[in-house]
Amino acid sequence: MQQLSRMIMQRHKWQKTLLVSALLLTLTACTAKLMYRNLDWAVLEFIEDYVSLDGDQEEILELQLKQFTEWHKTEELPRYEAQLQSLYDADLSLIDEEFLIEQHQMFRTHIKRLANEITPELYSLSRSMSKEQIDEFLQNLTEQHEEYSEKYSQTSERETRTRYKERIEKNLRRWLGTLSIEQKNIAYEWSSSIERTHQDWGLYRIETRDRIKTMFARRDDPFFYQKELTTLINNPEQGYSNELTGKLERNRALANQSILAIISTASAEQKQHFKEEIKDWLELVQELQSD
Repeated sequence: MQQLSRMIMQRHKWQKTLLVSALLLTLTACTAKLMYRNLDWAVLEFIEDYVSLDGDQEEILELQLKQFTEWHKTEELPRYEAQLQSLYDADLSLIDEEFLIEQHQMFRTHIKRLANEITPELYSLSRSMSKEQIDEFLQNLTEQHEEYSEKYSQTSERETRTRYKERIEKNLRRWLGTLSIEQKNIAYEWSSSIERTHQDWGLYRIETRDRIKTMFARRDDPFFYQKELTTLINNPEQGYSNELTGKLERNRALANQSILAIISTASAEQKQHFKEEIKDWLELVQELQSD
């Protein structure tokens, strides 16, 4: 998990640290295990990167996080295990777009359940924040936005496409092993066709930051405050512009088509590599449940 601000403004990144299913995309099994077993400490550290908590807030949050991690272990890990098992059992030669859409939707459902479960704790924490803490939090939001804008404003089109290609190939090698020339060509075409969204995300960040400012300014209206915070955490898509929504949908369709094209060329060795990678994560999730 990442900071309270990232939970509100970039929930997918915040949960990338929390969820084992999201960790599949970025970490080794050993690293994921370490992160998961120290989840309460990691969350507290991330939150305090954006707002300094007092002793009482830390104590209450630590207790809530222990309850949350127990819920996650008993309720969510079995769901991840079931999804991983379906991936392990899948015949890559028979995977179609419907299967990819189903897997993506299952992942989104995991995220939504997690957000719904953590919302009361975030609401309680935010309501206990002093004016000084709110000012600190909002200042950090502003700085985060400025850093994001500066980073992407200095990135050329060519640099962006190169970064897309490198990221795609890195993920493919993770799951398939060594790539063929044909697969690298498909990855290149994929990276060349992705619609850039950094400007759309920048506008979304500004609008969300303004909504958060308004939310804090109206803390005396508990109905509005709770409804707005709940919406920001559980349904951030409501704040997406039509342009951003359209780009995300087209990029997802492009990803599905590209993945299917790459899978259709997978060798026997690559299919075995995929199974072994999934097996590692399946065994990790089973081990975490038995701890």
